Amino acid sequence: MEFMTVRELTKSPKNTLTRLSKDGKAILTNNGKPQALIIKIDGENFEQTLSLLQKLEFAQNLADMRLTSLKNGNVDMSLDEINAEINTVRKSKTKTSKKTNRQRLGVSQVSSK
Repeated sequence: MEFMTVRELTKSPKNTLTRLSKDGKAILTNNGKPQALIIKIDGENFEQTLSLLQKLEFAQNLADMRLTSLKNGNVDMSLDEINAEINTVRKSKTKTSKKTNRQRLGVSQVSSK
């Protein structure tokens, strides 16, 4: 797989795309660090490629959550404990959301009339 810099892409995008057409994929770097994956697509494989990338992103997010759970010691939580945690977070977000909406509207208290 080829590596390309952000500078190369901005200075000569046509040349960069020509290089991309050889292998079909490249890593875009910024200051020597990988920043993006560039994949060649066309009208025929666009939707399929996008769908596969979304599935890959979901799998990566799931793996990250599992690793975080393992590090935090939440692996042995029961389903009831998980549901209780979810409900706690939802309630706190609802309270925060209502408070934020009142602040945005300039209302200090909501009357019950």
